[in-house]
Amino acid sequence: MFYAKRIIYYTSLLAGIIFFSFILFHIIPTDPARIILGLNADEKQVETLRKELGLDKPMPQQLTNHVSRIIQFDFGRSYIDKRLVYQEVIEKFKVSLVLVGLSHLFVFIYILLVISCPQQAQINGIIESINFLLISTPTFFSGVAVAILSFLFYPFTSFSGDFQSSADFLYMLPPAFVLAFYPIAILAKILKQEMQMINKSLFVTCARAQGVSELKIRFKHILRNALIPFLAALSNQLPMLFTGAFIVEIIFSLPGIGSLLVKSILQKDLPMIEGVVILNGILFIIINLVFEMMYPIIDPRIKKQHA
Repeated sequence: MFYAKRIIYYTSLLAGIIFFSFILFHIIPTDPARIILGLNADEKQVETLRKELGLDKPMPQQLTNHVSRIIQFDFGRSYIDKRLVYQEVIEKFKVSLVLVGLSHLFVFIYILLVISCPQQAQINGIIESINFLLISTPTFFSGVAVAILSFLFYPFTSFSGDFQSSADFLYMLPPAFVLAFYPIAILAKILKQEMQMINKSLFVTCARAQGVSELKIRFKHILRNALIPFLAALSNQLPMLFTGAFIVEIIFSLPGIGSLLVKSILQKDLPMIEGVVILNGILFIIINLVFEMMYPIIDPRIKKQHA
């Protein structure tokens, strides 16, 4: 029952995103046919193209056609250069996903170090100082600083865009490192606080009294109980990671989804904007659904509460 409710909820959310994209497409005061043909095109040509695009049909019929196309992952072609929207967005998404994936690698390495560190006041003070520095540094400032240092000292300064060689992945490390700054600090802070609170719990004290090793207590008892709030925070950070990726992609000249969205907005390329919005929505829904499915596995009480 728990899983069925979650699936229904996220399916309705996806339907809302598709409907919102349709409404947005028709509210924007722009004539797609005029954009395609140019300002100097004859009015008869514009009217003919409107009919070909189905813009002369009633709104309910346009909505039905819109939903039918989206279900088939048919987002049409770009108004600017006739590229297939789906192929172009997927190609740019690959770059952004690699960037976000590598940033998560930095996040989990840092969190693993935080978990492994002994509970001492001096070490906790150092970790808190690092977290404060990472939270308070704007992404734009840290991105520019790391980009300059990478240009001066980092050997991998070219990116082909197709990930055919290891040099492309190595080029992505500095921007991924910048993108990881804020989530590193937030997630490490939340996990550290949860672990400190659970460490003072009665069942942890009982486990120590029974002679259970500190390593087992930390990973089996403390960390497992701290995973739910940590995963909830991680699922909330993922949309922010993609938002931050827009800035990082521009600073490091990465051909990702951020640069595509900015370019499409400036050119009023509505099908491309629509494709980016919907595929972004699908990605976030899948991510959140996966996290929702993980919660009952970690803590079976959640499933019983929603039964």
